Amino acid sequence: MDKRGVTFLEWDPKYSVHVAEIDRQHKAWFALINGIHAAMLNGSSKAIMRTALAETTQYAFSHFAHEEKLMDEIDYPEREGHVLEHRDLARRAREFADRFEEGKSATMLEYLVFMSEWVKNHTTTTDRKLGDYLAGSPSTHP
Repeated sequence: MDKRGVTFLEWDPKYSVHVAEIDRQHKAWFALINGIHAAMLNGSSKAIMRTALAETTQYAFSHFAHEEKLMDEIDYPEREGHVLEHRDLARRAREFADRFEEGKSATMLEYLVFMSEWVKNHTTTTDRKLGDYLAGSPSTHP
């Protein structure tokens, strides 16, 4: 929560993909996004904002690597489209970071809105399909 007691991105059961490790990672990602929001509201310096932005982006990439390894292990049939969504976020996050560093029109609020909307949408659609597949995958039931 920020200093005003408001959480920017609230975890809700509707975001669960019913895979404990993926849900844990999504919750951590939500917390990082909320950390950027709190830093922004608290008037943190550009250096602190840069660090928070980098941490959130790196966490997303680490999370994607985990999901992509999992999809490889189970030979997930929708892997290609899922990975394309990950690559699109990676590209857009890099573009945002570049604009932020160059002092061009990028704002942290813009990043927060973009990232939170992306993660909510991806979690409830693409990741949910992966979770559903894992629930029925023979490799998840020894």
